Amino acid sequence: MSIWISILFITLCAICWDVGVVLQKQAADKLPPIALGPNLLSTLRAFVFSRKWMGGLIISGLGWGLFAFALNYTPISLARAIQGSGFVILAVFSILFLDHRLKAREWLGVIIVTAGIVALGLSEPIQNSTPSVLTPHLLVLAVAVACGLCLLVYAGRKFFNVGFDWVAVFGIIAGVLLGLGDVFTKGVLIQLHSRAYLSAFGLIAPALVLFYLTGFFLLSRGYQHGRAILVTAVSDFCARLITIVLGVYALGEAFPQELLHRELRLAGLIAILFGTVLLARFSGEQLAEELETG
Repeated sequence: MSIWISILFITLCAICWDVGVVLQKQAADKLPPIALGPNLLSTLRAFVFSRKWMGGLIISGLGWGLFAFALNYTPISLARAIQGSGFVILAVFSILFLDHRLKAREWLGVIIVTAGIVALGLSEPIQNSTPSVLTPHLLVLAVAVACGLCLLVYAGRKFFNVGFDWVAVFGIIAGVLLGLGDVFTKGVLIQLHSRAYLSAFGLIAPALVLFYLTGFFLLSRGYQHGRAILVTAVSDFCARLITIVLGVYALGEAFPQELLHRELRLAGLIAILFGTVLLARFSGEQLAEELETG
């Protein structure tokens, strides 16, 4: 399948994701805060029985289905970055339906993300010469390091009162976990193609469900703790960064060998990471706040 068709599917996925997150953000604002303690199970139960929160999760799940389909033909290090197209679409949506006026830096973000996606499309050869290959020990090591960093970020703030504000802490951890969920989704597909069904469904699939659900709950906790725009910028940046690093390190998604394609790949990834920060205002979470106050 052409990389451009994959970009189309991933863009549709980004729209589903943002619609789902609008609903989850609106629901999370009215639900009890998620915190470790004796009330944790009852709080999680309240989220699960919230129609709006679960509706958002289901719509996001539909987006995940489109994302997983595109991953059959696209490296994860590219696919997660291409989801930055959702910010551009929401920016246009905000202009047309919410009468927003984009600031100069936001127009710059639209241009940079769009150019980055085009560069990624041009960087992928017609026949991908380096298909993703799961290297179990590298993946386990990378996941251990990522989770260790998350624990370090949390412990530094919780026990030593140093590091990031809580809203950034939840954004970082949620972004890393959601990024790991994306990587494990690609891992399931790799194992299915190799007919390694036991590892695909017995080991990797349960892990990706755990990463995704925990990431979604922590994202909702971030919404409850502070400004959604900061949660968005931090979590999306971390999720994209973790998929790029693990895609190359643990799944063997090497950059193209041809110099022009390699430079286009690197330039596209950097552009989307930078443009994501510039367009953080135009996210499902922030849009939910503005729809409620509008």
